[in-house]
Amino acid sequence: MLERMMELPKRWQGLWHRTLLERRGAGSLTNDRPAKVYWLQAPLWHADLRIPDDRPDFSGVTSIEECSDDQLAFIAGQEGFCGVTRVEGPICTWSRLFDLNPGTALDVARMRFEREDFIVETGIVEDYTEHWERVSGSAPEPGLLPADCTGIDGIFLQSGDWGVQVKPRGDAPAGIDLYSETEARSRQHLLWQASLAISLCERTPTGWIIRLSTHPWLEEQALTVAGSETACA
Repeated sequence: MLERMMELPKRWQGLWHRTLLERRGAGSLTNDRPAKVYWLQAPLWHADLRIPDDRPDFSGVTSIEECSDDQLAFIAGQEGFCGVTRVEGPICTWSRLFDLNPGTALDVARMRFEREDFIVETGIVEDYTEHWERVSGSAPEPGLLPADCTGIDGIFLQSGDWGVQVKPRGDAPAGIDLYSETEARSRQHLLWQASLAISLCERTPTGWIIRLSTHPWLEEQALTVAGSETACA
């Protein structure tokens, strides 16, 4: 089915940074928490991560198993997702196939290009406005495929000098329910839910460096090159 979907035009592709959020009603699709918000759009796939400004201290933590229950709850409560994008005229629909903290609203909006590197997003299911600016160096490179991501573990989306690595969760343990009450979630639940890692990466002369991640201990590290489940888009 995915092979029958149309690739998005080049003007949509790149790394977009959210510079404004205005909400005119309650909603669950996105929250008002101040955060660093990025959306990478590849020809078909997208990835989005939103790292709250009030992130607690993770000093000394080097793996998810070393996190306290409060730290796990913070990671699991972040917004981050990955999936496929469909554009029909001005209407854009993001189908989330991997979602760190899923909500219940359909992610669909009306998009207006104010200029080539600036989009105004207006919610349809929920009443909000977001402004997006394309990050310098992230426009797709004409005629080039993102072939230099071979060997990167997980799912890797690239546009220009920017990429997003998504490392999906494993199968849910018995009894896990992502829509259960937050207070009822056990450590086992939090460990599994928080294990979905989404990392924003920059290409440098010496390789890919993780600049921002839902797993804070990965930041400023070189991107791991291993495994055989790589997908580039």
